[in-house]
Amino acid sequence: MAAVEEISMEGFQVVSGDLFSRVVQRNDLPTITLWVDQIAFSKAAVLALNSCERVRMEVNPQTKGILLIPVNTNDKDGIKWMKSGKVPHGRKIECRGFTEKLYETWSWDPEYVYKSVGRIVVIDQRVALFFDFSSPESWLYKTKTQPKEEA
Repeated sequence: MAAVEEISMEGFQVVSGDLFSRVVQRNDLPTITLWVDQIAFSKAAVLALNSCERVRMEVNPQTKGILLIPVNTNDKDGIKWMKSGKVPHGRKIECRGFTEKLYETWSWDPEYVYKSVGRIVVIDQRVALFFDFSSPESWLYKTKTQPKEEA
């Protein structure tokens, strides 16, 4: 076995353990995730609106806010985000026309994915979900077809 080198501790400083926190994946929070060509709603988002079948999405371009408001089947702008009579689950929906315009409006990089946690709000005595995308979580999107970088 090779000898272990001894080094000096001079100049090193202790990093406080308080600066670190364990990241916990929370599947119980309502989220929306946006790609340049699709949108995904978490199961928790569907459950937060009492598993309604359709929602209307409203966007505030200035504040980067998205509202989801439950609607009935007669609402021409309603998005079917849950299958009738099915157990609620998360769902991805293709919507390139919408997401490309949103990415352009909000000056987002199309190679990134953006996610926001929602909160229940009341608007005109109706329950809705509000998602604040003014400082969303984001990460570089990697497709299965992208070649891996060589070392």
